[in-house]
Amino acid sequence: MVGENPCRAAGQLLDRDGFVGRAEPPSSAYAAFEESHPDCLVVCGDSLPTPLAAAASEAGCPIVDCEGGRPATRGDDENADASGDLGDRVTAAVGATPNRERIARLHEGSAELVGVDDRGDLYQRVVDIAADVLDFDTAVLYFRDGDGFAAAAVTGRADPDRVPPDQGVVAHVAETREPVIVDDVERHPIAEPRDERHRSALVVPFGGDGVFTALSTLRGGFDEVDLKLAELLVTHGSQVDARLRAEADLRDRQERITRLHEAAPSLIGAESESALFQRVVDIAEDVLELDQSVLLMMQDGDLKPVGGRTDRLENVSTEAGIVGRTFNEERSFLVDDAEANVDAEPADETVRSAISVPVGSSGVFQVISSETGTFDEIDLELVELLIGYAESTLDRIRSEAALRESRRVIERLHTTAMELGAAETEAALLDHAIDAAEDVLDMDMCKLDLRDGDMLVPVVESGGVPEDAGRKMHVSEGIAGKTVRTGESFLLRDVTSDPDSEPTDPEFESAISVPVGELGVFQAVSNEPEAFDEEDLELAELLMAHVAVALQRVRAEADLRRQRDSLEALFENIPGAAVAYEMIDGEPIVQRVNGAFERTFGYDADDIEGESLDEYIVPPEGEDQADSYNERLANGERVQSEVERETVDGNKHFLLQVTPLEVGEENAPGYAIYTDVTEQREREAELRRQNERLDQFASVVSHDLRNPLNVASGYLDLVRETGNLDKLDNVENALDRMDALVTDLLTLAREGKDVGETRSVALDSVARTAWDHVATDGATLAVETDREVDADPDRLIELFENLYRNAAEHAGDAPTVTVGALADCEGFFVADDGPGIDEAIDPFDTGVTTSDEGTGFGLPIVESIAEAHGWSVSVTESDEGGARFEFETA
Repeated sequence: MVGENPCRAAGQLLDRDGFVGRAEPPSSAYAAFEESHPDCLVVCGDSLPTPLAAAASEAGCPIVDCEGGRPATRGDDENADASGDLGDRVTAAVGATPNRERIARLHEGSAELVGVDDRGDLYQRVVDIAADVLDFDTAVLYFRDGDGFAAAAVTGRADPDRVPPDQGVVAHVAETREPVIVDDVERHPIAEPRDERHRSALVVPFGGDGVFTALSTLRGGFDEVDLKLAELLVTHGSQVDARLRAEADLRDRQERITRLHEAAPSLIGAESESALFQRVVDIAEDVLELDQSVLLMMQDGDLKPVGGRTDRLENVSTEAGIVGRTFNEERSFLVDDAEANVDAEPADETVRSAISVPVGSSGVFQVISSETGTFDEIDLELVELLIGYAESTLDRIRSEAALRESRRVIERLHTTAMELGAAETEAALLDHAIDAAEDVLDMDMCKLDLRDGDMLVPVVESGGVPEDAGRKMHVSEGIAGKTVRTGESFLLRDVTSDPDSEPTDPEFESAISVPVGELGVFQAVSNEPEAFDEEDLELAELLMAHVAVALQRVRAEADLRRQRDSLEALFENIPGAAVAYEMIDGEPIVQRVNGAFERTFGYDADDIEGESLDEYIVPPEGEDQADSYNERLANGERVQSEVERETVDGNKHFLLQVTPLEVGEENAPGYAIYTDVTEQREREAELRRQNERLDQFASVVSHDLRNPLNVASGYLDLVRETGNLDKLDNVENALDRMDALVTDLLTLAREGKDVGETRSVALDSVARTAWDHVATDGATLAVETDREVDADPDRLIELFENLYRNAAEHAGDAPTVTVGALADCEGFFVADDGPGIDEAIDPFDTGVTTSDEGTGFGLPIVESIAEAHGWSVSVTESDEGGARFEFETA
């Protein structure tokens, strides 16, 4: 009962036997109707809500107005007539509703369909309701399956076959989506009997791709009521089917998206394009269950298959069909029927439907099928999601590849820079530069011109440059001249459009021109337009910056080498010993020496370079002096002094001149030159000795010769006066004395002269020969050595003679003279057993003697001969207390 305030008659009806019901206001009446499915609606005092009226009509539920007649709805005339007893009218209305029981049972069964969650169960439940509720003999539910229809559920006496796609009532209803009642199967124009027991049929479309069929063994077994009930059942069933399909599609979509997200890391982690392409195809097949796909990427102006079903097509033009539109418009397409699509131009005629999705601006990914309508919007959405991942990964791979390539190029440029830095000649450097441009920067047609005054001269070019393409030109000409004049780089994407361009070959289409510092210009050309970009220009500028620096270095080094060679020649040809040094920790460290140094000091350059100079050539007695010089050098001062240094020939005197390269700078490197002044000093010493000898000679002449001369002169006068010739013996003795003095003076005058040719001489033989030359007056010679010495034999005999005379004159009567070898060093000694030498006198002083018959020149002569041989001589006491003269010959 519907009404806010039911009338008395309506209230009484609720208490009357045979009636069961309840009153609901219009606002909640529809919900109560759906819940209780009443046999009749009674409207009391209000109009019936339109949705409730429609639901009642659909359910076959009669409506009675308590005031009489049919109740008014919001769309009816408010003056409608109403009459009659309410209870009778309700009873009459219920009794007059046809198939009321079937409708009620249908509603009950339809309500059960809402709770079904499996499509197979749903289909079976639909045909069961058709048989059990609607009293149909047989019911079959068909769905499109490929090129035909297959039974999804059946009930009753039926064993349905597969229905062809274009035959019979099932196919007709599937095509027209209009229901059909077949009163006589045998007589119907399109019906095809499949079971002789079935005489009539009722066929209703189910959803978008199904057909519900009811069969009867009677002709004319169905009427319009059956059709309406069947349509009502199908409506409920298809609604639930649509919901289940939507839920299934949603679950499938979510599951596929989840699987896609799970597979995404393997896609994103691809390290190369080929690996990425294969993973795209694998994920489409394994995850999205799209088993026929192909990936095409732009290569050389066409789309080339790089993954998937590459066997089904070759290169595809970017203007061809859906592929071309997808690539050019960069948007996706869903093709349900390739034959009906005017843009579809499948390379394989078996393709009937497809998904075509752009891969950025680089390619196209397609999923194909040999059946029409295979794919839906969900498939398209998932493929777009997959390709979205692929695009991001492809961008990353290409960016990383570009970065790696950029790093590789820069690393190779750094390597090239090191090679340029190591180049020793300009020609080698230029060859390295052009090789790097060709091999590292992939510029196979390039050249390098260097400036010579106002001219640019080609010096090197790559192998790809055409013959006669390079020529000598003025700096006012072309892009090359402009580059040199302005110091700027130029990128010419089209050389024909640049007014300053004067290509030497008409086939050149694009170029770059880069200055090589202020030294020249580098140019690369191509026969293709827009062959170079900003990155090419930047890399060429980087390379040429290295070339300019290296070229300046090579030229500067060449100038330095010329200067150095001149200095080296000067350094090497300095007559004196020369040393280049560095001051390190207060010591001169040898950097280089010339040949004169090696010959003078006896050290090879390899042995002394890097060592302290003082440790090799400064004698111990000169160390303090050398330290003072080093302090001055460390302060940047010049040093010029006469020094004594150890040489290969012993200690010598040098004029030392040391000059730092930077005077006044601390620890500055410099040069030291040693000029040998030993001979000069020896000549000066010899001159002094000669002067001394002259003085001695003058003294002897004026004094020592005067005495015997006076004696002789006196005795001659006496002989003249007395005639006594016996006095002439005294004159003879005086003359002999004068002769001995003159002989010794002549011998001593030879002191400064060099000895003659030396050879190995046996001491025992020389000693005995000399003994035979001297009047020894009973003295004895003992030779106790067989040693040999390197000496001038005549001068050595002279040395021994003077020693023997000295022993005969000063060692007493019958002395013994011993000649032997020194025990501790190379040399010999001559000793006697006389009284020895007075410590108060120097026996080697000229003219000093303790004998009336001596001249005082013997031992100075011995010293002179020893020194002429380079020996040292000293006097000591012999074992017998006499004089012992020792000669060190090493």
